[in-house]
Amino acid sequence: MINIVSSEGFNENDLITFSRKIGYELPKDYIEFLRHHNGGYVKNSISSYFKNGKQKFFLTSMFGLGSDDDLLSRFETYKKRIPNTCIPIGRDAGGNLVCLNLSEDRYGYVYFWDHEEELNYEEGKITINDLYLITETFNEFLNSIERDDLKKSEEGYKVKKVWVDPDFLKELENNSDK
Repeated sequence: MINIVSSEGFNENDLITFSRKIGYELPKDYIEFLRHHNGGYVKNSISSYFKNGKQKFFLTSMFGLGSDDDLLSRFETYKKRIPNTCIPIGRDAGGNLVCLNLSEDRYGYVYFWDHEEELNYEEGKITINDLYLITETFNEFLNSIERDDLKKSEEGYKVKKVWVDPDFLKELENNSDK
């Protein structure tokens, strides 16, 4: 289960405004998560998706409404980079996204978006089939998250190459001034 330091300041009016802006109603399980946590910083949590077998990723944050990692600003940043039926709801340690699908087909499914693969597509041309399924519901996603003992995972691990998403880098640089 997710280990999260929740964000404060959930406001029902922000939820209504966000839903109107994106043009979709959010799944009930995700709304309950927002009401209870409103996103936040995720600690020692890993999840997985399937791409040529099971792939794990370190979940670092979940976006909230009116928070530092605001859903609306993330939606605006990524709306032409991810499928138009999805909203970004979280981020991994490498700047990749966890996305929630809101289309009639596969409503509420949770996907992994790998930012390095976006270069393979023209702007606005990526589809839901280009993302990697994590789970079929948001609650399943929350229940699939495992706690990770960082000390154990660091043993024998060496970084070979690092790439940082330019938008994520700007965000880091802006936050370092605070």
